[in-house]
Amino acid sequence: MVAATYSQQSSAQSAVATKQTRESQHKAQKAADRTEAQKVELMTVTADGAISATGVTGRQMGGGLIAAETGFKSASTVSHDFIAKQSPTQSIFQLLKYEPGANAASSDPFNMQFGGGGLSVRGLDSSQMGFVYEGIPVTSTYNSQVNPAEWADTENLERVRLDQGSPDISTPTVNASGGVVTMFTRDPSRNFHITADSTGGSYDMARGFVRVDTGEIGRSGVRMFISVSQSEGNHTRGYGHDSKTHMDLGLLKDWGHGSRSKLTISFSEFDISNYNYPTLAQYNQGGQYNYTNNWANGTNSKYYKLHDNPYESLLVSLPTNINITKHLKLNFTPYTYYMFGTTGFGGTVSENAVYSGLTSVPVDLNGDGKIGGSSMVYEPYIEETSRSGFNTNLEYKTKHNSLTFGYWFQYENDDLYSNYGRVSSSGAPLDPWGTTNYYTYNGHPISLMAQHSYVTTNVLYIADTVSLLHDRLKMMAGFREAMVTRQGVNSLPGVPYNANTNNAEPLPMFGATFKLNRHHQFYVNGSTAFRVPSSNALFEGTYNGVETKAGNTSLKPEYSITEEIGYRYTSKLLMARIAFFNYNFTNRLVSTETYRGSQQIPSEINGGGEHARGVDFEMGTGPWHHLRPYISAEYLDARQDSNLQVGADYLRTKGKSAVEAPKYQLGFALDYDDGHFFGNAGVKWVGRQYSTFMNDASIDPYVQLDLTGGYRFNNVGFLKRPEIRVNMVNAANNHYLSGVYGVQTSANASRGLKGTTIAAGGAPTYYVSTPFMVMATVSAGF
Repeated sequence: MVAATYSQQSSAQSAVATKQTRESQHKAQKAADRTEAQKVELMTVTADGAISATGVTGRQMGGGLIAAETGFKSASTVSHDFIAKQSPTQSIFQLLKYEPGANAASSDPFNMQFGGGGLSVRGLDSSQMGFVYEGIPVTSTYNSQVNPAEWADTENLERVRLDQGSPDISTPTVNASGGVVTMFTRDPSRNFHITADSTGGSYDMARGFVRVDTGEIGRSGVRMFISVSQSEGNHTRGYGHDSKTHMDLGLLKDWGHGSRSKLTISFSEFDISNYNYPTLAQYNQGGQYNYTNNWANGTNSKYYKLHDNPYESLLVSLPTNINITKHLKLNFTPYTYYMFGTTGFGGTVSENAVYSGLTSVPVDLNGDGKIGGSSMVYEPYIEETSRSGFNTNLEYKTKHNSLTFGYWFQYENDDLYSNYGRVSSSGAPLDPWGTTNYYTYNGHPISLMAQHSYVTTNVLYIADTVSLLHDRLKMMAGFREAMVTRQGVNSLPGVPYNANTNNAEPLPMFGATFKLNRHHQFYVNGSTAFRVPSSNALFEGTYNGVETKAGNTSLKPEYSITEEIGYRYTSKLLMARIAFFNYNFTNRLVSTETYRGSQQIPSEINGGGEHARGVDFEMGTGPWHHLRPYISAEYLDARQDSNLQVGADYLRTKGKSAVEAPKYQLGFALDYDDGHFFGNAGVKWVGRQYSTFMNDASIDPYVQLDLTGGYRFNNVGFLKRPEIRVNMVNAANNHYLSGVYGVQTSANASRGLKGTTIAAGGAPTYYVSTPFMVMATVSAGF
């Protein structure tokens, strides 16, 4: 009996000891994880400059091109450590170009052109991606375009995050089958100071920037910054001059207990000249293909002054996060966006046949008192867009569970019109904004285009995340119901007046992560996304009394299913991750450009089915003798699953490579920073890209090298950390086509599946690389 009692007591004591040992090990593991997280956090550069949280410059992994990630899918972050060393004229697209899968087509080194060049991720271009600037979805529902030049100056960017694949459950976008780019601006400083810089360089480039931080205003918990920049530059090929004025404002209110509101305002005013994008044959004639300086006595529609692009934009958001209780949090982001501007074109029109829609209106264009002959007229493509909405959700968190329920609403109003405008005797439009028009006898402007679209988006979403095995295993299941209503009105005579569509799509997703220890993590996810056709597909297009494009209300939305599995290694010395992914598309929508007379009009091609499989890799290290290398790579096999219908026959496109989808990409960057001397070198290599569905036109692989070097001084009197920096873009001066601007079905005639001869779809057009450029920047704080 005693032995039995002793044995039971011993077993109980042993069980208690084992339990205590396990609890001790678990506490030790959590403490180690916290320590590791703190070490990683100390590698973050503050918004106030190049000094890290540890007081030492240049601590972020891979020179600021990689950061710790623990989510359910692939993501890459470019932080301020990298951004601050680049030319302040770099666009968001160019800042992302070293990340795995990201291919940025360089064309505008000054970030002033509308559209900012091209960006694709895993072979999917920017029209397939979501872009969110401080909570504002900035992709147009009318033509699926974005404009990086409107967003924050690089001095005010804290970080840019690229999520490859489908969007998160709460992301305010419905077109992001290719991924999401999220931009975060710096918080206002807690102390008053002034920051200024000045940049000059090749092609008469000049830029000035100044920012004032108020610090905390009294004891209100409010702090603010406001900045203004002015940029000027000539075109890098052909004729043209660009000018941009930009303002950023950030106002932050801390409510206490982790709650805060941040007002962000960005305003831009542009006066730019458009570039012309060549075919391969035009590029091979000399590479300087662009609009010309030859007015030719009113006969040259390629005269560069006919292609001005003045416009202005305003972005306002107020992300607010309120911790209601210990477990309940409210996130609410109201926003608004406004843009008004013109894209200029010129055309020769017969006075006997000035058409508005399909109706002819005889007009005395040259003012000689009679009708006859032809004259050059200004044909601006004018767009006025307003977009407002809000995204809100509630998060309820307990020890092992997190539940999110939310709603996103947006209303967008787009007015697209084009009126025949007057041209001066010197060849320039009397008003590049398109206000000096020709009128009918009853006082109405004579229009080439008059389209109005109204798009209402409603998205309900819910997600639940559960944590198991002491937070080592996390699983998430989510669901979005997206509802998009498009209403179109075409005011031109002789064409259909109304065009309306309604689309609703259920979008489930799931994800899981498993953490072996503080260094090793695996993740897996599956998600869905869809993209409605752009609103301009609703409308019939006409030019000179001829229908150039039929309106299409039956064009089906694109739908995609994505699966991904990946591995991450994270430590204070090294970060590395690899991801294997698979995409399947139905009704793949490919954005392109078509011509209506001389006007370039955004358009879409339904490419049918497509699948893509590939692998992404990236790795970056902490500082070793002040050096921090970074490398990324992608292998992508994207194939078309359908034969493309052209008229009554089909092109033999099944099994061919997808357009704009290079099979191989490689990025490498090396950063040096000892607190005073700093520099980095970046190399991006991109494989062949096809520009037709038939794969009978392409651009060759290319490589670009960019270099940076500079020095930070100690404080000099009232100057705080003055700095001088030199940036060299395309340092090897390679001349190449950097991306596809306008996709075509085929470049050559071919025999279809039914035996008929299908004519060539046309010659694709391309982005032209930026030539060798040098820019020097001087900056300081006060």
